[in-house]
Amino acid sequence: MAKVFDRVAIDSWLRDEVVRKFPPGGLGDIKLGSPLIVNPGETAVFVRSGEAMGTFEPGTHVLTTANVPFLMDWVEKGLFGGKNVFTADVYFVKTTDLTMKWGTTQPIIIEHLNRPPGASAIVGNGTYVVRVKEPWRFLNAMDAFRESVRQPQLKDRLDPKLAIMMQDKMSELAIAKNLGPAQLQSFSQDLNELLIGLLQAEFDALGMVLVDFNIRMGLHPKSLEVVTNMGYGTSYTQKQQADAFVAAANNPSGGGMGEIGFGAMGMAAMQNMQNQQQQAQQPQAQPAQAAPAAGAGSMPDVLTPQQAAEILQVSYEDILAAIEAGDLKARKIGNAYRISKANMEEFLAG
Repeated sequence: MAKVFDRVAIDSWLRDEVVRKFPPGGLGDIKLGSPLIVNPGETAVFVRSGEAMGTFEPGTHVLTTANVPFLMDWVEKGLFGGKNVFTADVYFVKTTDLTMKWGTTQPIIIEHLNRPPGASAIVGNGTYVVRVKEPWRFLNAMDAFRESVRQPQLKDRLDPKLAIMMQDKMSELAIAKNLGPAQLQSFSQDLNELLIGLLQAEFDALGMVLVDFNIRMGLHPKSLEVVTNMGYGTSYTQKQQADAFVAAANNPSGGGMGEIGFGAMGMAAMQNMQNQQQQAQQPQAQPAQAAPAAGAGSMPDVLTPQQAAEILQVSYEDILAAIEAGDLKARKIGNAYRISKANMEEFLAG
């Protein structure tokens, strides 16, 4: 038999708790006329049969049909069964700032297709601050309809989402502003402020506000090797030169190059080296580009739309049109497409 409650409130929270369900341990009947106490920094959401019935801001609310419109609806629908009680789950949600530690477990791949080598592998760590602004949307988006949700559980769900968001938005930024590795590094001081604005729409979908973002970012020590292995347009010689450059940067007697990645000056030097090598290779590369079929034999296992366009000697827009029409099979990761070598060969074969 369900217990009848004549007071609805959370009297004490665990230190890192974000969501708490009332009553705990299952269903409970709430007596009409009971006070609902919502403390500062909380919001209470009444839920019945998977639907939000009402949201209450901080204050003391008397749960009567005169004060709470949805209770009158329940009376009219006969949901009280003639008793002076009603059944509902109440989810109390913290609406104060939540500070999360964050760090990359895998490099974030930032595309800059018009600047060699076509992408950079970024690492970073720091903190970000979020706050729940739409509790009902938050509860749904974060699957938070639980007896209790604590900050580490929330972090486990947010961190992978944040990595995908950053990869998409930073790639958009790099392409829009024509940023290469050196420019990304020198631009990093402004990235935190820019990302707050760029990422907010993504957090809106989670019912949250991104209050602050303080992530230190830099180039992965083997960025060129990482992106080369993913099929971006670099050579083995460039990889060797980049590895030598990293070794020199990590040499204590060689001068500080930044705590995480390369300094802007060092990255500019590496980019100049890459540009020179690319220019030297262009005369030999041009004859090979004359025949798409020849290029297809040496294509990487995974291609970006830009690489596919270069192989087929068509525009980037033509490739996107073929993907969207279903003629060229591709997998969408975040906001970016990736095309397997097998799918490219199937497309070429008609």
